Amino acid sequence: MRHIIRVFSLLSLAALFFACSQTPGSAPAEPQLESTTQGISSDRADIAAQEFEFEVTIENLTPATGPGASQPFAPPLLATHTPLYHIFRLGKFASDELAQIAQDAVSGPMIDMLNESDFVYDVAQGDGVVFPGSSTTIRIKARPGFHKLSIVSMLVNTNDAFTGVDGLRLPAYGTKVYYMRTYDAGSEKNTELKGHIPGPCCGTPFEGIPTHERIHFHKGITGVGDLSPEMYGWDEPSAKITIRRVN
Repeated sequence: MRHIIRVFSLLSLAALFFACSQTPGSAPAEPQLESTTQGISSDRADIAAQEFEFEVTIENLTPATGPGASQPFAPPLLATHTPLYHIFRLGKFASDELAQIAQDAVSGPMIDMLNESDFVYDVAQGDGVVFPGSSTTIRIKARPGFHKLSIVSMLVNTNDAFTGVDGLRLPAYGTKVYYMRTYDAGSEKNTELKGHIPGPCCGTPFEGIPTHERIHFHKGITGVGDLSPEMYGWDEPSAKITIRRVN
């Protein structure tokens, strides 16, 4: 966990953590971070330093059509961060770190990037694959100013599909439920061939055909290659997330 020593101005403190929810992926204009607590009362500084913890449950909604079939999720990667930070954005190009997750479920470079950012507060990852119909619960911490949550996880029986959310505002209290769409990272051609897919359907990582397209909603398994839509396809949304504040 990264503890970043930053505080907001007095005006931003009034609207930090307990503002109303935003839709996933939105990037509202908010005050810039300050680098010092000078001029801020001790009470205000205590508020800015307060830490909150959340349980995030991610449920795989893709159909369980057989052992290793449909779409298991790679261990989900979560981060809490400021509104100025984005792991991905619809219509933009995927970073190399995101592409590695979406293509081959390689999360190490993304974890390193998140841990090195002053705009990220906490990073957490699930400890295993999330199979269709099952779920995983991950704990993550946040604080005022670092109250956005992003999630990414590869659908492993695809070329470069991932589910996730970018910049979801964490609930101020209680429990909130959201649903996640599936995105195409645009970094690998959707051949749907066993020789290009790392999941249990195919077992062939690092062999895709590179492309350079923008992130867009995924069309699902279309049957152009070796995978049948009946066995490996899914409907949207592909995932359900339940966020519960625990302290």
